[in-house]
Amino acid sequence: MKTVFYSTEINAPAMEVYNTMLDRSGYQQWTKPFSPTSDFKGSWNEGEKIYFSSLDENGKEAGMISEVIKNIPADLVIVRHLGMWNEDGEIFEGPFVDDWRNILEIYRFNESDGKTMVICSVELSDNEDSHSFDKMWTEALSILKKICEN
Repeated sequence: MKTVFYSTEINAPAMEVYNTMLDRSGYQQWTKPFSPTSDFKGSWNEGEKIYFSSLDENGKEAGMISEVIKNIPADLVIVRHLGMWNEDGEIFEGPFVDDWRNILEIYRFNESDGKTMVICSVELSDNEDSHSFDKMWTEALSILKKICEN
């Protein structure tokens, strides 16, 4: 397993960045580089399941099942990926799921003088090519910066 890090400085208070990042409409915008139809169902509350979704090539909804491990507003959000879901139900084991199960995504918000440094760390299995994530994360954080600063 390896961990990759991405960050950007946003000219906005941490609470504003946090709210934009986790609000459904903000989330749908900044996560477009991962999938043009990125969305989520559920809650960002600690201990709750959250279902990240997008439409597949046939227009069917599918995605990841995760759990919010920690959520300290404007400070820290930790999400653990548990499995996948699609029209057939929830899947917690198998070739693709095994590479992602128990992987953590961590978001940190460090505010200083009205600016917020957002630091994202993502664990990847040794089978994942981190270079494909580099482009998507860079674009996603650029979008987040743009919507928070406008």
